[in-house]
Amino acid sequence: MFETNDLSFRRSRDLPVQELLDGEYIRIVRLHKDINHLSVIPHRHDHYELMLVSAGTGIHAINFKTFDIQPGRLYFIHPGQVHLIAPFDRDGWLIMFGEELFKRFLKIHPHEDGRGLLDAYASGPYIDLHPQLSAVTDFIIEQLRITLAGTQPDVDIILHYVSLLLLQYNQQHQLQHPLPQASLAQRELLHKLKQLIERNFRKEHQAAFYATHLRTDIKKLNNICRASTGLTVFELLQERLVTESKILLQTSVQSVKEISYALGFNDPAFFGRFFKKHTGLTPAAFRQSRSL
Repeated sequence: MFETNDLSFRRSRDLPVQELLDGEYIRIVRLHKDINHLSVIPHRHDHYELMLVSAGTGIHAINFKTFDIQPGRLYFIHPGQVHLIAPFDRDGWLIMFGEELFKRFLKIHPHEDGRGLLDAYASGPYIDLHPQLSAVTDFIIEQLRITLAGTQPDVDIILHYVSLLLLQYNQQHQLQHPLPQASLAQRELLHKLKQLIERNFRKEHQAAFYATHLRTDIKKLNNICRASTGLTVFELLQERLVTESKILLQTSVQSVKEISYALGFNDPAFFGRFFKKHTGLTPAAFRQSRSL
């Protein structure tokens, strides 16, 4: 009922969406070489995913940033992120769950929202499991599989097992990818900024909009943003625009002109100059290269 090895894509006029949950609460699948054909093209997920590699090495791309895959490394992938795994012999686990489970987790642990591994903007969306954490992970995965194999899996038990994993993974991420210390108020403001950018980056390209909406001083907002990300608000916004530009150019059937308008550029020529400034390529040249 809750678990299957049937992995499928929904193909639209743009980027294929990998649909694995089909409305279910959670699914656990072995990560092995036989699912390569589902991973070698850029695609989005309709779910949250923990990807644990227990054997094999390779390359993993998330939103056009590449990372090494190696035994004991675990990734957290958010819905909507563009994802690709180059072919390689591998083994491990995929733990996939939807918005319902994730929101229930955040309701219990609100301070984990947008932090560490759970931050969609994280520069390192992975951790390396030490032996103790690897043993805990193996135990919880086995308990989850036993629970899911029952005739009426208890969703509360499932929630708490997944919560144990997410809490420990997020704690480990903050140890392996430390950020400067920030107050709770600063972390909350940065989280609100990232949420606001995600909702508005296609139409609002000026940092002043975000400072005004958050009712804060732009200098203060820039200082908080730079301390945690190394970027100003404007630079963070431009990085998000460049990423979405790459996604649409590589995967959409829209023309460059249509893409420029979809991203809030009134002048396609200005969009072309913006894209070349940040990538070194014109939009047409990038589209022709079709490479991550």
